[in-house]
Amino acid sequence: MSHYTRLTRYRPADVAAILETLAIGRPVAVVGLSNFGKSTLLRQMVVPAVAEHYHALTSQSALFVYIDCNRMLQMSAQGFYEVILRAILEMLGAPDYDCAALCQHLQTYYERVVGSQSAFAIPLAFNDAIITLLEDPTTPQNVILLLDEFDDVLTGLDERVFLNMRALKDKYAHLNYVTATLRPLSSAGGGDELGEFLEVFAAQKHYLQPLDDEAATELAAEVFTQNNDTLDPPERDFILAQAGGHPGLIQSVAHVVLSIESGAPSAYTQQALSMAGDVLQNHRLVRSELGKLWKQLLPAEREAASLAAAQGPAALTPAQQDDLLARGLLVSDERGLRLFSALFAHYARRQGLVQREVPSGVWVDIDAGAVWVSGRQVESLTDLEYRLLLLLYGRMDKICDKYQIVEAVWGQEYLGDVDDARIEKLVSRLRSKLEPDPAQPQHLLTVRGRGYRLTQGGEQAES
Repeated sequence: MSHYTRLTRYRPADVAAILETLAIGRPVAVVGLSNFGKSTLLRQMVVPAVAEHYHALTSQSALFVYIDCNRMLQMSAQGFYEVILRAILEMLGAPDYDCAALCQHLQTYYERVVGSQSAFAIPLAFNDAIITLLEDPTTPQNVILLLDEFDDVLTGLDERVFLNMRALKDKYAHLNYVTATLRPLSSAGGGDELGEFLEVFAAQKHYLQPLDDEAATELAAEVFTQNNDTLDPPERDFILAQAGGHPGLIQSVAHVVLSIESGAPSAYTQQALSMAGDVLQNHRLVRSELGKLWKQLLPAEREAASLAAAQGPAALTPAQQDDLLARGLLVSDERGLRLFSALFAHYARRQGLVQREVPSGVWVDIDAGAVWVSGRQVESLTDLEYRLLLLLYGRMDKICDKYQIVEAVWGQEYLGDVDDARIEKLVSRLRSKLEPDPAQPQHLLTVRGRGYRLTQGGEQAES
């Protein structure tokens, strides 16, 4: 990794690997668990050193455009196209680029995308903008769209959007994509049109692994420095053992150690660390990090992690070991094959015990973000699906109308923007994961003209 150390400050080897794939014209699907640093990784790829490295690999220039899909004003094709063009205009507006005429053309297309009410005119204006960008002689030879926070986009948009993105990629070899998601793209399901888009990423998955000891130590030391303290070897060893190389957990554990050790003499470091170990098991920040991580795992990954925590990695099949290694949940080094952190191992053991005690009907483990129906753990939910379920679960057997749903799922500011069709689509996606037979729902029921309600089962017909 040494010859990449000056490429980027954060995860330079990952950046270099992504660039090598992009250099041969292939898109890259970055997959990483919660707070593994996907956003930080993609944001830093717009720095000049990355473009210079790409040029060294290809002898061609490149425009890297970071797109935060959380900035979408609405979950729609129009919202998706708008956020991409907005990011491109912001990038080209930087002093590094002298392309006023191009920006003026792109601004015109952007306004058409934003102002149009036509389902035909919106993608047409977007395509015209991208084609203008790609064919303009004043721009770099390659355009690479870095699509961050892409999970909900995959399941929330009309599949024709992705078919259009695939068509643009097929027509223009110098257009490329990098996506960042919590789970592999293949887990999104979908139909043939989405499948055609995902097909181009099939062989180019890049899994983010836990930070190595050197990078993890550097991150923990930063937390101590920001609090006017110094990270000593016993503290470093404790933090790495508890958090492994998970950036979010490293920061959380470091803050707990600081709060407990504050003002204590160095002679009492071991006692303080022992206290910290007890506190961490139920600390709010740590539980939140572990809960987010667990929630985004697929059911098979959760089952394998619980088994590894209870009986050791040797109890896993080779296929399970390979899967958890790819996801960064297992690590293999001079200390052997093990779950990446002591805190995660403890959490996974607890979840295995919870599984044996799951009550009948619909049950949500709020800490883990796991959902069970009649003793069966359901497929991982997206953030929007989970917010909807929590609303219905908190009002079990009571009707939730569309205003309550919009406020709880999207936020009060969207009360006038989310239509019935969008709510129905979200309910349908959630129902497909909860119900053994979505056509004959037992739990998530529609009350015609009034809204939806969640029951523990026994009612099949819609009210």
